[in-house]
Amino acid sequence: MNGLIPHIDVPLISADDISVLALTIFFMPIITFVLLFFTGKHILAPIRSWLATGVMAVMFVLSLYLHIHTEGEHISRWIWFEIGSLKFTASMLVNNYSTTMMVIATFVSLMVHLYSVEYMRERRNHSKYFPYLALFVSSMLGIILSDNLMITFIFWELVGLASFLLIGFWYEKDSSAAAAKKAFLFNKFADLAFVIAIMMLFANYGTAEISVLKEQVSITPLLNAGIFGMPILIGFMIWFATVGKSAQFPLYVWLPDAMAGPTPVSALLHAATMVAAGVFLLLKTSFFLGDWVGNLITIIGCITAVLAALQAMRTFDAKKVLAFSTVSQLGYMMMAVGVGANDAAFFHLATHAFFKACLFLSVGAVIHSMHHMQSHQFDHGQYKDLDTLDMRLMGGFRKKMPLTFVTYLISYAALIGLPFFSGFLSKDAILGALYDWATVSNTWTWFVVAAAFSTVAITAFYMTRQLIFIFFGEFRLLKTDMSYKQYFDHITESKWLINIPLIALATLSIWFFFSINPLHAQTGWWMKQSFVSGEHHVFHFFIPILASVLSIGAAVIAANRYKNVTVFVDRYVGLTKMFAQNFYIEKSMDVLLIRPVMLVAELCGSTDRWINHLIHGKAYFILVLAQCADVFDRWIIDGSVHLVSAIINGIGSFFRSYLKGNVQQYFYFTFIAFALILVWLAWYL
Repeated sequence: MNGLIPHIDVPLISADDISVLALTIFFMPIITFVLLFFTGKHILAPIRSWLATGVMAVMFVLSLYLHIHTEGEHISRWIWFEIGSLKFTASMLVNNYSTTMMVIATFVSLMVHLYSVEYMRERRNHSKYFPYLALFVSSMLGIILSDNLMITFIFWELVGLASFLLIGFWYEKDSSAAAAKKAFLFNKFADLAFVIAIMMLFANYGTAEISVLKEQVSITPLLNAGIFGMPILIGFMIWFATVGKSAQFPLYVWLPDAMAGPTPVSALLHAATMVAAGVFLLLKTSFFLGDWVGNLITIIGCITAVLAALQAMRTFDAKKVLAFSTVSQLGYMMMAVGVGANDAAFFHLATHAFFKACLFLSVGAVIHSMHHMQSHQFDHGQYKDLDTLDMRLMGGFRKKMPLTFVTYLISYAALIGLPFFSGFLSKDAILGALYDWATVSNTWTWFVVAAAFSTVAITAFYMTRQLIFIFFGEFRLLKTDMSYKQYFDHITESKWLINIPLIALATLSIWFFFSINPLHAQTGWWMKQSFVSGEHHVFHFFIPILASVLSIGAAVIAANRYKNVTVFVDRYVGLTKMFAQNFYIEKSMDVLLIRPVMLVAELCGSTDRWINHLIHGKAYFILVLAQCADVFDRWIIDGSVHLVSAIINGIGSFFRSYLKGNVQQYFYFTFIAFALILVWLAWYL
């Protein structure tokens, strides 16, 4: 086996204090999961909620302490298991890059836990909710800390499992169960590429240690590896694995349906855990990404950003609008990775985590109020079907929930990239990197830049549309059913357990947490850390101006378009249907991929069945032949022998019956025999 797998001397490294602290943080949610999963039903719901939230608060404090005290890189490596003379190692890397991600993940998770204490109060399956969150967070921390792609893959799959459990949390509803299954299967399809990449790594390098692989690849640069050299093919496989996890074209269609889970889960899913895992993995393994792979990542990221933004323009589900927005922003991050702007990609990943979590939780607070109205109707015996996620039924929440409105407005400004907000800094960093890339590349690259700037305007349009639908105008549900008026009149601001996370996340969406200069991040402390690439792109003064003009202009157009809408009538049903069908991507995949595979599988199944029939026919023929031979042997051969034996035995028995030692009987037989002889002689003569 050693002759087949290259041998690389991977030194073992013991854990220092920094690594031990990181491991402690990692194991805390695992212990929480085990404790609450197996004993949660025997613990009161408030204790269960606050126990999980308290652990998450300790994790955030420890992560912040770890980040402050981490300098340089701290690698720990130990033997995982051995097969013969082969030693498989596991390793952990702690640096500013990983600790920053830990701070982001634990902080957003803490906010989601606080929010969930109130949001999930008295909800069904409560005993399973916080254990699943703990499993989710621990899996993400495993991806962040792991320096071994095989170990990363284990946590990669655990993130998928946890997302499956949380998306389908209310599995009694068919839509939730279907969404969970869809997310799971789409990710499993992409994860196959991850398995192939690991196999290729062991076949060519004999290890999956990222730090060791980085050194090995540096010995043979990708430029000398050929267009389809093994390192580049490995990079392609790793990227394809992220297409599923980070919802890139064409596999992004699972993410909007993933909104079937609880709203806090949606915030955690989109902010700092599952969908960020793909981008984070690419940043860690960017040394594998050759020239054509980088271009492919950029093109697919651009297509994803544009298509998802267009779909958000015609979506009426409040959470799905934000889901498509996440897909679009992930496209931006992927474009940055593709052009080598890893620092800008990571910067946008960080800022996006805060303002997107705030957007989800703000909208969730409104949805929570809609749920309360529906519950009050149920309590009074009025069982009416109400789509609490439909923005067309909302409106007027600006006055009812002013704090929620302000937090939404801040995160909205960050997402569309207005000055003095975090999204302005990070998105412009990506746009600047794309501009630099296009200036030294082929002509076609300018189409990518143009699409990226166009998406800026589309983002401002659909987010302004959502802002007006939810918070401005009149409460449109009353146009169709006045019975809700008494409940709407009594709507008030959410409780503080919901408002505190909103305030914290909205505050972190303002520029000064990332850069002293509100208009330029290159001089800010964040970019000076050089977390990923250590390279900074030239600041272009016209880029933030153009991006801001596009955002403000699109927002004004959307405001004028929707400000007077009281009852929404869809005039573009065909377009809306096409967007709702995800540009028929799923149907195309069904026709081009699933049906041919199923047809081949059916043909293989039919062939297999015919082979089975032939084998069974042969077996039946031999069995019948054997039965015939058995009958012939028993009745003809054995029967003949037994018949002769029986005749002889009968004759013998007949004569033996007369030979009993009686002299008179002997004389009688002798006389008869003599008479017969005389008769014969007389007849003969």
